[in-house]
Amino acid sequence: MYALIIASAFARPGADATWELLEDSTVRIECTETNGEPWCRATALVSAASTNVASSLENMGTQADVFEAVSSIRDLGSNTFHVTLDFPGMMSDRDYVVAFSKGTEGEDLVYSWVPVTHAEAPPVSGVVRLSKMAGEWRLTPAGDNTQVTYLWQADLMGSFPSWALPVARKKTGNEALKDLAHSRDAKLLKTK
Repeated sequence: MYALIIASAFARPGADATWELLEDSTVRIECTETNGEPWCRATALVSAASTNVASSLENMGTQADVFEAVSSIRDLGSNTFHVTLDFPGMMSDRDYVVAFSKGTEGEDLVYSWVPVTHAEAPPVSGVVRLSKMAGEWRLTPAGDNTQVTYLWQADLMGSFPSWALPVARKKTGNEALKDLAHSRDAKLLKTK
């Protein structure tokens, strides 16, 4: 597992990454490539204190019904989760198995995840395994609000049409932040 954590940490976009803007409304969504792998990030303000927003992330195993695109979250113990995503129409659903860790960087709370394998979550027939899924939720206090940045490895794998990737990435970023705000009965506000 440690090899996966180290490999994932080096694969994330660095400070010198060039981001392509996909959307700049309430949620700002940008994407880049690092070592040939797509990454996206979505940023917005949530009208709740960072400790309240953190509560949703720390109780992820009980939040499947809050996140629109998530059909299930199984807690496998040791901060490891098997997440199944409900994809629309005739598309195969996606799933991933990740280990979460919590840390701080200055005032920021950072919830990172890396892909892992787990005996209790083997690949499922008809579901595309997102074997590279990694990312983080970064919560930055902003007065009574919290600036939330959701960073994710954006390879949807399987037979996903390339022309639809920008639409899917915008939808993912918007839904993730909207659902996180909803989990705290909060609103999304545009970052300044």
